[in-house]
Amino acid sequence: MYKTIRFLIIIGVVGLISACSSTFKSNVSRFHELPPPKGETVVIVPSDPAKNTSLEFASYANMVGSYLARQGYTPAGDKKPDLIVELDYSVDDGKVMVRSYNFGYGYGYGYGYGYGYGFGHYSPYGYFGHYGGFGYPYFGYSGFGNGDIRSYVNYTRKLSMTIRPNVEGKKNLFEGTVESTGRSNNLAKLMPNMVQALFTNFPGVSGTTDKVVIELDKN
Repeated sequence: MYKTIRFLIIIGVVGLISACSSTFKSNVSRFHELPPPKGETVVIVPSDPAKNTSLEFASYANMVGSYLARQGYTPAGDKKPDLIVELDYSVDDGKVMVRSYNFGYGYGYGYGYGYGYGFGHYSPYGYFGHYGGFGYPYFGYSGFGNGDIRSYVNYTRKLSMTIRPNVEGKKNLFEGTVESTGRSNNLAKLMPNMVQALFTNFPGVSGTTDKVVIELDKN
């Protein structure tokens, strides 16, 4: 019985974790003075010049470019762009998290009965009386418990995007940051979700941070 209950509880915990893993959650902060697009041309560059030749950056830039196109912007190609879009992304070294799981059960039962008897008789030496009896008190309580402590690493993933006019000294038109935490540090796998979160309700309300939840494909 004990092993069965523990097994069912573990299944429940695993099921809960599986349910949680079917969504991608992130916090998206945005500040902007971005006018509605009118077909402005854009070029996407890394905030870190060292990533200019990075194939990883080129992959992420293509994702962002496709979302910008849906908003009404067009790639500049070989022409001078109207807007400069800067991208930056990172994942930290992670933080060790400790979680405890406690579970247990107990049972009890009881019974009792008793009886007594008595008799007496007279003799020359006086009246003699006898009494006897026995009984069983309430019997027992029993319980079992167990616990488990597990550790894992939680990573913080970030994506930031800045849009500014291609004119020296002009202030930024858009600044957005996506931040999420989780057990994966695989940016290549997570980046499509982070880009989608950034463009959810784009450009958003300036000066706010929104929690964006994306339903993942369970297949």
